Amino acid sequence: MNTVNVYIKGQEDKELISFLRYFPSRIKNIGMDAVFDRQIVYDYKDGRNHLEVAKCVAKFLVKKFGRKICNVVFSCIPASSPERNEMRNRHFSELVCKFSGAIDGFSHVSVIGERTAVHGTKIKKEERAKRINEQNNIEIDADFFKNKEVCIWDDVVTTGASFNAYVSQLEQAGAHVTNGIFLAKTSYKYVLK
Repeated sequence: MNTVNVYIKGQEDKELISFLRYFPSRIKNIGMDAVFDRQIVYDYKDGRNHLEVAKCVAKFLVKKFGRKICNVVFSCIPASSPERNEMRNRHFSELVCKFSGAIDGFSHVSVIGERTAVHGTKIKKEERAKRINEQNNIEIDADFFKNKEVCIWDDVVTTGASFNAYVSQLEQAGAHVTNGIFLAKTSYKYVLK
């Protein structure tokens, strides 16, 4: 998987990358490469292809941090419910940390209740950010994250609102977020290769 640079306003001091381009299902006129990438995203969300994705993420982390990786916390942006978060992120986070040597932050973040998932919904950027902020049901162990270097993972980045909200929460607890890694970056315009 090749990496794609990601730009999120307000996060210029962080290295942000994604491995794939994700075309929402409403985008119909795409090639087989995009269909294949979309299926990787769906499989990840359903908890199926964690091993291969974890190997790619771990390889990136080791290349980025080298021997310092043992001091970096790997933290997944929680899914919209405790059940989805468990299915999507627990085993994946364990694998990434096992392969890379990073510190697993999964057990230091919890999801309380459920919020409406914002991926795949046709809403304006401002409304998406408002929903994320209003429905923040993420609790973090502030003592654990304080003064730690943190690398954040999320499956799909569209506007960056979820990433910004999670970064803000971690940094308010005293963490230093250095990176954002995403399985896929949402795209709407497909260009034939």
